[in-house]
Amino acid sequence: MVESKNSSTPYTALTGATFWFTGLSGAGKSTLSEYVKKYMDSALGDDKKVFILDGDIIRTGLNKGLGFSAEDRAENIRRISEVSKLFCMAGCIVFVAFISPYSKDRDFAKKLHRDSGLKFYECHISASLAVCEGRDVKGLYKKARAGIIPNFTGVSDPYEQPKDCEMNINTGEVPIEGCKNMVVNHMVKEGVIRDNSAPRVVESLVEVNAAKAQEAAGLPKLMINDMQTELVQTVGEGWAFPLKGFMNEMELLESLQMKTVADASGKRHMLSVPITQDISTELKSAFAGCKAIALCNAKINGGKPIAVIRNPVFFPNRKEEICSRAFGCFSPNHPMASNIMGQGDWLVSGEMDFLCKIMWNDGMDQYRLTPK
Repeated sequence: MVESKNSSTPYTALTGATFWFTGLSGAGKSTLSEYVKKYMDSALGDDKKVFILDGDIIRTGLNKGLGFSAEDRAENIRRISEVSKLFCMAGCIVFVAFISPYSKDRDFAKKLHRDSGLKFYECHISASLAVCEGRDVKGLYKKARAGIIPNFTGVSDPYEQPKDCEMNINTGEVPIEGCKNMVVNHMVKEGVIRDNSAPRVVESLVEVNAAKAQEAAGLPKLMINDMQTELVQTVGEGWAFPLKGFMNEMELLESLQMKTVADASGKRHMLSVPITQDISTELKSAFAGCKAIALCNAKINGGKPIAVIRNPVFFPNRKEEICSRAFGCFSPNHPMASNIMGQGDWLVSGEMDFLCKIMWNDGMDQYRLTPK
């Protein structure tokens, strides 16, 4: 259920996303972007995952020649929206630090991303006009008030504040470290990055599907005992991550030798208990060539299938090796060793469907919770 905490970095990047920092000149958009990027470069162990698209820099290159009229501002945003979308599609986390004063232009950027299934977050960097003017190291506000710079947002041109943005960060009241934490916490909450120190809680694999249940009713059936049914429940409800079914031969060997099982990315997770399904030689022969096998317990789900093993693969049940490695003994006085000695000579694994939540009807079902 819980992912091992063996990462050397605090966070892992999971997906691309665009964080659109909008606000008055001097509000701290670029400063915050650079501060968060510096932190994330270290926290992710990769300085290529986070990219900044800064308004001042973009206007010297990609958008060189555009002025500050409403039409030019719209084209400015259109171009940067397309660029940030491309970075986002490539899996980068993008900080767009643009004044972007008009709601319709920001809405365009948002729609462009979300129509492509990309994450987009509008973030209002909401320092007051007085704070922004106090930070005006370039003297832009002074020039604007003197009429030297026309169409200057906040002075001679309007700024339309976001009405329903994902984050509102007041850099005039919150220290920059706190502002950075707000952005990082939002990233974690939205699944853009994962906190490697947090336990990983796995969703249930059970899928109640009428069509699959109907199909399973016509499949060859393997009747399993209560202990095996408990293992179906353990895996199906997410308690045995990263297992998605009974162990195959390589997973069993890894568990016995290393006390771990690797997930799809190759990362190992602690799992020292063999979770397998045995089968007799006679049933193995009977199921030869079957594309799927239904698992049933006469006492559960009215005797109807509780799970299906698809594309079954059979391999030897090396009982002595399993007992010796897992339990340190090969004695019939050990309850688990005794159970394994009584199993069939073969094990079966494959892709599994979990068809129902297992209910024992013993008055305790309400207390059997999922990991989540």
